[in-house]
Amino acid sequence: MKNEIRALIFDIDGVITDGKKYTDGISQEIKSMTYKDLDAINDFQKEGIIVGCISGEDTIFSKKVAEKLDYCCLGTKNKREMLEEFSDKYNVESRHICYIGDGKYDIKALEYVGLAVCPHDAIYKVKEVSDIILDSSGGQGCIAELYAKICHPEDTGSEAVKEDTGIIETFRKRVHEHYEMIGQILSNHKLISVIEEVCQKIIISYQNNGQLFLCGNGGSAADAQHLAAELVGRFYLERRAYSAEALSTNTSIITALANDYDYNMIFARQIEAKGREGDVLIGITTSGKSQNVLQAFQRAKKQNLVTVLMSGKIKGYLPALDYADYVIEIPSHDTPRIQEGHILIGHIICEIIESKLTEENEKNE
Repeated sequence: MKNEIRALIFDIDGVITDGKKYTDGISQEIKSMTYKDLDAINDFQKEGIIVGCISGEDTIFSKKVAEKLDYCCLGTKNKREMLEEFSDKYNVESRHICYIGDGKYDIKALEYVGLAVCPHDAIYKVKEVSDIILDSSGGQGCIAELYAKICHPEDTGSEAVKEDTGIIETFRKRVHEHYEMIGQILSNHKLISVIEEVCQKIIISYQNNGQLFLCGNGGSAADAQHLAAELVGRFYLERRAYSAEALSTNTSIITALANDYDYNMIFARQIEAKGREGDVLIGITTSGKSQNVLQAFQRAKKQNLVTVLMSGKIKGYLPALDYADYVIEIPSHDTPRIQEGHILIGHIICEIIESKLTEENEKNE
């Protein structure tokens, strides 16, 4: 890897500093960087690698940092453009440049270079475009850690340890993606309001001896079965069973309908047979495009069922939206993250339904 990198360029704030603002209480902003990063900058230069910075800052501190570097560009947000100018000026192709960044203004720069690197506490979108996510957070030795990875990979231990490092990076990346997705759900007041209304509709249906139907394909079929089991069985409380059916469970019905009619009819035909006005249908599809779920929704609307679409982030027009009374849209395009969001919200819906209906029954006794 060392032979492929001819230049190391980094952002200052959030990479060699912790990205926080400290003051002396009067006027002076105080920043600090670790000695090991200072040493690593010197070590990179000894290896013949050009070391520089591109930063939105233009302060006394950033100018002091720049004094130790071969190249610097301060006070700019257009970091990719500066990288292109650097590439021309120093005759270094983009594939031979390593860039370290942590924030939204670094994304285009990271996409431009051959090796994109970010600190452990970088924002989610930066992590998405980075080749390496460091274990170090900003200001805690990012340059030093990268130097060890690029110039002395043997110091990281045996091959088995190197493989584990890749596993750990993947683990951390996916957990962080999940965390980011949950944060977006929590801050989406419209989505939370939709979930509240869906809970109320299912509770009303059960109060009027209605049923809940769920359908989906693949992992979404498993989620449908999972949520039905929570309601027919129990979630937290001992109480009466609630009528919930996953339409993917009767293999004889499914194979007969798929063989005699069309696979896209496997849910719609069951709704035609079992659905009654006031019942609720939840269709789970990460893409929002599953034709058998769409046809189930069309049939459900003809029979005056309440329809709930659980999907991923919707791009453009989806026919299912014409037939969905409520849409629970997980803010992600990544199928595993969408499925994680579906089962989380599904569990919460089960808990709320169980709690409210049990509370009501206790009052009536």
